[in-house]
Amino acid sequence: MKKSTTAVIAVSTFGLGLGAGAVGMLATGGTDTVATSSSSQSTGDWKKIDQVRQMISQNYLEDVTDQELLEGALTGMTEVLEDPYSVYMDESETASFNTNLSSSFEGIGATLEQKGEAIVIVSPIKGSPAEKAGIKPGDIILEIDGKTTKGQKTDQAVKKIRGEKGTKVVLTIQRGGQDPMKITIVRDTIPIETVYSETEQVDGKTIGVLQVTQFSDPTADEFEKQLAALEEKNIDGLVIDVRGNPGGLLTAVSQMIAPFIPKETPIFQVEDNKGERTQEFGKAEEKKPYKIVVLEDSGSASASEILAAGLKEGAGAEVVGTKSFGKGIVQSAYDLKDGSDLKLTTNKWLTPDGNWIHKKGVKPTVEVKQPDYFNVTKILTDDKTLASGDYGKSVENAHLVLEAIGFDPKGQKGYFGDTMKQAVERLQKDAKLDATGNIDPVTAAEMETRLLKKLEDQKNDVQRIKALEVAAQ
Repeated sequence: MKKSTTAVIAVSTFGLGLGAGAVGMLATGGTDTVATSSSSQSTGDWKKIDQVRQMISQNYLEDVTDQELLEGALTGMTEVLEDPYSVYMDESETASFNTNLSSSFEGIGATLEQKGEAIVIVSPIKGSPAEKAGIKPGDIILEIDGKTTKGQKTDQAVKKIRGEKGTKVVLTIQRGGQDPMKITIVRDTIPIETVYSETEQVDGKTIGVLQVTQFSDPTADEFEKQLAALEEKNIDGLVIDVRGNPGGLLTAVSQMIAPFIPKETPIFQVEDNKGERTQEFGKAEEKKPYKIVVLEDSGSASASEILAAGLKEGAGAEVVGTKSFGKGIVQSAYDLKDGSDLKLTTNKWLTPDGNWIHKKGVKPTVEVKQPDYFNVTKILTDDKTLASGDYGKSVENAHLVLEAIGFDPKGQKGYFGDTMKQAVERLQKDAKLDATGNIDPVTAAEMETRLLKKLEDQKNDVQRIKALEVAAQ
């Protein structure tokens, strides 16, 4: 059995049909010898599987193939582990999975994680249909095209959400304490462009910004190329933005941060099931001549956390934003002869100082939360018009949006009072809509469009602004 040279991947990607939950893999390569038991007791127990197969084939009321039974048995072996990161993938799922770290794929462009029985969004990919539709980290998927996700595994949900470019999928989302909302997403081709760079002037200093959206095959080389271009401009500080980055190749993140970390300092550590540790060390001959800041949030997972923790503990970088996702375990991928694949949790990864961030996340050195209106996607969760006298979470969301887009409703946030009606009327007149004072679907869409423009304006990104300020200090 061959252990494939693969990745630390934080999560399954919609549109690819990946296996359940977040996945991280050791990039080791080579061929593994798998030990098997030869005891008569063990042999007898495994013969029971074939006995059950024959009983089902001969006696079950409905038609079922041997292949279906085999796939079910293999899937059951990983499910009994009760580990959402360990999963068996059939041939088609494996092919889709391998596409994840290549040039492009078709789907909605979001990543997910299984938490207990809930299927949760980790983050949408930058510029994807999911992001444009308003999908946010932490959203819980209650339904897919009107059918409940209760009792489903992540890979089952992925199969229903993925699809061809131009087709639609409707997700029913639960966000925090808000009412469930339906979000329609049109699937598209998702290009894997993973590194973006620019410079900003802050207090007379030139700050470089590198945004990394995923750690895929070309990411490390592209990162090095764009970092070199920034350094040629004699930057005074560097912000590496991994917000919403679900992870990717271990080899990529290692290559990217090694030049920042001294040779005698670990980038990260890996511990196996016997407690034995191996370390990956930095390659820096000297400290960078500029300040380094990592920008993270709850959608920063796995390889993103290796970057954040490695630069924080290994290079003295500041970390700005909110606590990261918290994935500190590693999966190995084993290629099976028929093209299927087994992903199995085999290790935990630790920070340079030996800390395990699993289910804890990397804590920022400078905590900065975005304004509350960043968490609002839809105002009307069921297309019901809001009017004077209404109250609840939808009214509170509408209050936040009106305030954010410059039509302060004043009054109590969760209650639709006279001052809120007046604010809605002012908005409607400004947008040349019927000034009813009620928030109908047309008015709500206008509010959401204006909010999106505000969210896209970097002047309102308080986390980014703070990171730039810290980098300029």
